[in-house]
Amino acid sequence: MTLDPRVVAYVIRESPETGIDEVVVVDADDLDGVGVEIIRELGEEGGTRFVHGLLREPAPSWDGRWTRLTLDYEGPFAAALVRERVVAYVTRMRDGETELLTIEADGYPEDGIQVPAGRLDPGETLEEGLIRELAEETGFTGVRIVSELPDFECSYPTYNHNHAFHLVAVEDTPECWRHAVHGEGADAGIVHICRWAPLSPELELWNGGDPMLRHLPI
Repeated sequence: MTLDPRVVAYVIRESPETGIDEVVVVDADDLDGVGVEIIRELGEEGGTRFVHGLLREPAPSWDGRWTRLTLDYEGPFAAALVRERVVAYVTRMRDGETELLTIEADGYPEDGIQVPAGRLDPGETLEEGLIRELAEETGFTGVRIVSELPDFECSYPTYNHNHAFHLVAVEDTPECWRHAVHGEGADAGIVHICRWAPLSPELELWNGGDPMLRHLPI
């Protein structure tokens, strides 16, 4: 008689404090009564099936067992758990000068000036996630995707596979507007101050220089 293989779930959530992805490893028997959605099979190793699940409801009894999900997180099929992240560099021409769409979180000056960015949801393509994140963080979707930028670099800690894109605005917007972030991420409800800034290699993004600016037409 062949026994069913043991099932182990990697359960993922966004940290309620930092918004960074975290993981906890759970036997299938421990999932009863917890708000976990199994979204895909990862594979089988040593007679054990591994699946990927998302935490949909708080689970206080698991506090203290969560581990930050980094690019070097170890375990069978662990590399498949790290999400893709997209970064949107949206430009426009105004009075002969190139401008870049930037965001600032109202009430969080320590976060500095940024551009829209975020991680993909399960099943999304890079382009779909890019437009969704832009809509969630700025409310603006009147853009055309030009290309993915090469050789991603950043001046901040990152825990994802990153993809930066150049987009151009094809619709008008105000010079500056406020937008409440929507979606299911940890930043939902935060108000972004969205504005167009003159684009130059010296533009201060992410509380420092941004090496990706060198790929944009100035």
